[in-house]
Amino acid sequence: MRINPSYSEDALIAALRSWWNEQVGDEEDPFADTPRPRSGTIFEVVPVVDSLGVVSALVTIEKHLGFEIPPQIIKPGGYRNFEEMVADLVPKVRALLIKRQKEAA
Repeated sequence: MRINPSYSEDALIAALRSWWNEQVGDEEDPFADTPRPRSGTIFEVVPVVDSLGVVSALVTIEKHLGFEIPPQIIKPGGYRNFEEMVADLVPKVRALLIKRQKEAA
């Protein structure tokens, strides 16, 4: 695959938002207003989307960049919310894009 010359980080983030909403729905946490136990429950550490689930998001990223993305960029365990996923993945994708552009030059 060749690097997509019209790559837009904003378009990628919008596409990832659509992907996220398909996976978990529009609401991050339907019980956000419900009081939770203080600590010691499994729900504190379970991600909303686990790392295996995020692998399918790589297809979305690859469509925007135009080259294959290694699954190793996904944070082990997954992500608790969309913002965490974007904050982790987008800088890694940017670094891969810069590396690929330098290799192509």
